[in-house]
Amino acid sequence: MFDQTIEPIDSCGCGDTGYLTTRTVPIDLAHGVGHIDNVPVYHCRSAACQEFTLPLFVSHRLEDIAEEMENTQATEAVYTWIVSGEQSLDPLQQANNQTHLQAFTLQFSGREYTDALVVLIVPGQAVFFQSTLEETEYYLLRYEEDRGTDGIWFSFLKFYYEEPELTYEDFLTWSEDGRLKEIGCITLEEIEDALIGEFGEWEEVS
Repeated sequence: MFDQTIEPIDSCGCGDTGYLTTRTVPIDLAHGVGHIDNVPVYHCRSAACQEFTLPLFVSHRLEDIAEEMENTQATEAVYTWIVSGEQSLDPLQQANNQTHLQAFTLQFSGREYTDALVVLIVPGQAVFFQSTLEETEYYLLRYEEDRGTDGIWFSFLKFYYEEPELTYEDFLTWSEDGRLKEIGCITLEEIEDALIGEFGEWEEVS
């Protein structure tokens, strides 16, 4: 499982509130200018704004990808969370499962349902929701990699967490004691309807 997390909201490069999204980012290489697709960034959603900011560890990951691009003389790459040496630099690989899962989880950035809001995203792996009815009540949508069945599956879990701030690192340690209650397992195609059934309709926080 990936151990990197991204908050759904931070700051845009222009100074306004930035919402997590993805975009193609240019990058200077020894053999010219290259481009990396599907890079997580914070942007204010203004069509006139060309600024954005990168999460810190995304910046570090871009350095690794740039080094790989220079080693292979590539000018196009796709951002993934896979460690150096395992990533395909072929842009046609964007449809692979890992990239698809990353894009799927990132689309929840900024969502607020009637009874819950998105508070934490682990790209390609998990989305955390906090109840708007009970502040210590949380839900976790987590990718299940080794189910041994066809399709892409997620587990849907519920837990109560009383600390004032939920971080992924603390959650991993805390959850080792079996404090998660599994509500069920659902396929990727069923998730949208299941979340609306559980939390009500959603809108993007502006």
